[in-house]
Order: sequence, then C-alpha cells, then structure tokens
Amino acid sequence: MTQKKSPKNEGSFKDKFHETLDTLKKNEKIEDLYSYASSNTADTIAFVAMVLGILIVWFNPFYGGLIIGVVTGLYFTEELAKPFYSLEGFIEEQGMIRSLVLGGLLLSFFFFLPGVFIGAFIAVVIKQLLMPDKRKKEEDDEE
Repeated sequence: MTQKKSPKNEGSFKDKFHETLDTLKKNEKIEDLYSYASSNTADTIAFVAMVLGILIVWFNPFYGGLIIGVVTGLYFTEELAKPFYSLEGFIEEQGMIRSLVLGGLLLSFFFFLPGVFIGAFIAVVIKQLLMPDKRKKEEDDEE
C-alpha cells in the first residue's frame, strides 16, 4: 500500500540543484559580479545595506530610514555638510524665498522620515570628526 520512493527520484532534486549551482558558477555575469563585489567590498556592503534599509523601511520606517540615512551620509558627507559651512552664502545664492521653501520641504521630510535625517546626521558628524583634513585642505588651497 505504501509506495517506495525510488533512489532515482530522491537524487533527482539534489542533482538538479547541483547542476543549477554549477551553471551559475560558470555564468560569466555572475563571475563578473563576484569579482566586482570582492574588489569593491565597501561599495558592496553599502549597496546591501541600502537594499536592506529599503526593505526594512516598509515594516519599520524609523530603522529602515536610519540605515538609508547612514549609507547616504557616508557617501555624500561633503555635499550634505557644504551648505551648513556657508549657510549665509547659500541663502544669498538661492534667495530668501527659495531657501525658506527648501527649509519647509526638509522639515516635512524630517517629520515623515526622521530616521533618514538622524542617520545621515550621525554619519556626517562622525565622518567629519574622523576625517576633517579634506575640508581644511580645500580651504587652504583656496587662499
């Protein structure tokens, strides 16, 4: 009454799995992706963290935003910090109304995604504290 599984059927899934795995290993695109990931470890970690942050933001917006903010803050430290170093010049360049509109937009984004702003702020501050030399060198070169 009970049917016995033939040894051929038991190994078929395992064999197919190994065949697929071997095919993936031999695939040139996968090999290129692996070599890129192994030679650019920091970028790969940042990309994985960004994808995780985007996935987590659907379930827990604060922590997902925090991860996204940290990655963004690390990659765009100079761009994010530059307007704060010369805030008066930035306002003069953009104009008062444009600056107020931008400030309102940033404030509303902060209310809806505080984790992104907090994460970016933490990353920018830590990176500026650990590596302040680059900004000072640029200021010295301008003089």
